[in-house]
Amino acid sequence: MKNIFWIFAALLGFTFVACSEDKEVGEFDGNWKERNEAYIDSIALVAKANEGSQVGQWRVLQSYHLSTGYVSKDNQEYVFAKILRNGEGKESPLYTDSVTVNYRGHLIPTASYPKGLVFDQNYYGEEMNPDVMVPSGFYVDGVVEGWRTALQYMREGDIWQLYVPQKMGYGAEGSGSSIPGYSTLIFNVYLRKVTHK
Repeated sequence: MKNIFWIFAALLGFTFVACSEDKEVGEFDGNWKERNEAYIDSIALVAKANEGSQVGQWRVLQSYHLSTGYVSKDNQEYVFAKILRNGEGKESPLYTDSVTVNYRGHLIPTASYPKGLVFDQNYYGEEMNPDVMVPSGFYVDGVVEGWRTALQYMREGDIWQLYVPQKMGYGAEGSGSSIPGYSTLIFNVYLRKVTHK
């Protein structure tokens, strides 16, 4: 009788572990690719309907590497950028330049992360406060394609919210343990300085 009790207890424990693992895995697996594609398509509709250069409007930026004159209908080949602030600067970085930026990157909203799982950042708090933020430096050609595309349109002082489709981010493989494959990447980016090569 004791053996039956221990077998039953072990099976019950395994069931709880399996259920909790399913819940954890289910958030970013299963239909994660489809959810991200639907999300970027919904952003594309809003962005294309509100294109402009003023605060609150959107920029629709085709991947920098596509040939001139080619227009794609695939939302995976565009970065959608909401303008949060227009800077006073006149400089936009070139592919070979370096930039100094503040940023926060997160995934699309999920049940456990209603604002999206933050996977990288160099400032804290809800608002960007230049007085307390420590910027990071990057080479434009050293970041994901979506960033490379957007940075070359930004000017010093601009703050944009970027929506980078998986094809212009980390693709099917993802990156590390915090960015699953097929993830749309959402970044708040403050371009502080451009340094020409």
